[in-house]
Amino acid sequence: MPSSPFPRLPTALTASDQQLLIDANRLEYGLQYDLLSFASPDQLTAANAERRKLLLWLEQHARFGYCGTKVDCNNLSPGCRHCGNGGWSCLFVNGRCNGQCFYCPTAQDDLGPPVTNGLAFIDPDEYADYVAALGFSGVSISGGEPLLTPELTLSFLRAVRKRCGDQLHLWMYTNGTMLTPDLCSRLQDAGLDEIRFDLGAVRYNLKKLRLAIGCIPTVTVEIPAVPEDEELLKLKMLEMAAAGVKHLNLHQMRLTPYNSGPLMERGYTFLHGEKVTLLESELMALRMVRFGLEQGIPLPVNYCSFPFKRRFQLAASRRRAALSICGPRETVTEPGFLRTISATGVRYFETALLQSPSYRAPFEKIVLSSGRAIYLERRPMTLELELTGAELTDLQAGTPPDRLARFERIESGLAEYF
Repeated sequence: MPSSPFPRLPTALTASDQQLLIDANRLEYGLQYDLLSFASPDQLTAANAERRKLLLWLEQHARFGYCGTKVDCNNLSPGCRHCGNGGWSCLFVNGRCNGQCFYCPTAQDDLGPPVTNGLAFIDPDEYADYVAALGFSGVSISGGEPLLTPELTLSFLRAVRKRCGDQLHLWMYTNGTMLTPDLCSRLQDAGLDEIRFDLGAVRYNLKKLRLAIGCIPTVTVEIPAVPEDEELLKLKMLEMAAAGVKHLNLHQMRLTPYNSGPLMERGYTFLHGEKVTLLESELMALRMVRFGLEQGIPLPVNYCSFPFKRRFQLAASRRRAALSICGPRETVTEPGFLRTISATGVRYFETALLQSPSYRAPFEKIVLSSGRAIYLERRPMTLELELTGAELTDLQAGTPPDRLARFERIESGLAEYF
């Protein structure tokens, strides 16, 4: 398949590949799928033209990173760098929130224990041992709303800082509504390096955010790119910069079973893909990156696209587990798969961290210093794929044949519009 003539756009999907994704989207949403307003051919033509124009301008004034899925990368927050480079562990310390954000992609009513990557951790010291054992360079505390359970949040922060030292970057996500001067000081004392506010939950009011300025070293605003808030956000960018906010992260909005009703009510235009996303959200985010650069606003804007999250965060999760069990004759590929090469072919495996083994695939046991065991399962993704001599040579030289691309390379570019 020929590559895209524009480096920030994806290679065009075949009609059959598009249909597979459409079928998967239809299966996920069931009867609700027929109520979704997907982009028409005319809308796709207009949106592609606008995006191409924006990307051409950004190509000259911004820096694209992570296979063209993230822009602008000239001044990413420390937490974003750890995330993008695969060194991030995100602990969902609770699953409850006091906000009523229409765009929230999750249920926010989970009463279970703190969890990360499918592993539950009741004991903060056990989680700290897990972070150290797997060699994470950054940890974030998320939810729910972490400040609904402040003592629990602080206990995990303290444990990780004590176990892993100052080299590890610690950050937290919050809507800020529960933040007080005393709590801000306690978060600082616990070793918090960065705090991220979802100002969309409070209609971009900076009152609580200002409590963190001068207390927590890095204050970041992280919000979904809500299309109808574009003009308001332009004004708020100036206010954020003046207040001392160091970074603004904009996320592409996506449709889930939990936010589908409110998103449909707002009349957004939906796009097919690995998940259903919002057309207007991406275009708004790219316009905001351009606006900040054009106006010289001293607030770096980073667009975190859904393809970045889907490709790099999944790859990081796979890679972290794969590196822990990679044998001397094995290689961990860019998307995080274990590769085993024989004299005649190649085979790929996916690794998964589990609380207990499924016994459906080979596994290894890792015992943390606390005595708790976690399991790394090695799941076969392929049978042995036969290679010609030339293909084998190319693979070993780092130029895999196209049929192995999904196992060897993270896909480049933003998502195709269809």
